[in-house]
Amino acid sequence: MGRKPNINKDFASVEELQFRIKRLEYDVKVLNKLYFINDVYHGVSIKESCKKLGITNVTGSNWLKQWNKGGFDFLGRKTGSGGQSKLTPRQKEELSKIIIENEIYSSKQALELIKEKFGVEYSIRQVERILRDLKFGYSKPYTVYSKMPEDAEELLKKNSKE
Repeated sequence: MGRKPNINKDFASVEELQFRIKRLEYDVKVLNKLYFINDVYHGVSIKESCKKLGITNVTGSNWLKQWNKGGFDFLGRKTGSGGQSKLTPRQKEELSKIIIENEIYSSKQALELIKEKFGVEYSIRQVERILRDLKFGYSKPYTVYSKMPEDAEELLKKNSKE
């Protein structure tokens, strides 16, 4: 296994990088639609153009319908198709720091924090998605035996060395 490469992280946060990647992925989808329309303009059949772009004939037909309905404007993202996040990448970065600093352990607490701090309302399911994107995982709380001594971990370490 090779040496870990050195990378300058001064140019963008991870969230900003991921935001730009998603934006470009979206632009590439629109570009592929335009390639398809360009092919049809030049007399290439739907079937041939679909094969060239690696899409199904149904997808190509749908793109053509979108184009015929409204041109460029109809090739973009549809309303309600997973638009932009209500939180900016910077707000998500701030949220991550607050979660760590305040030791927030539940999605419900995060939901309340987002509403209070940023004035944004989400469903609990969406908050879970955001937390997963921020690399916070699920874990079950563990039970603490009520009669366990407070220094149980130290005692365990001490006894295991002997």
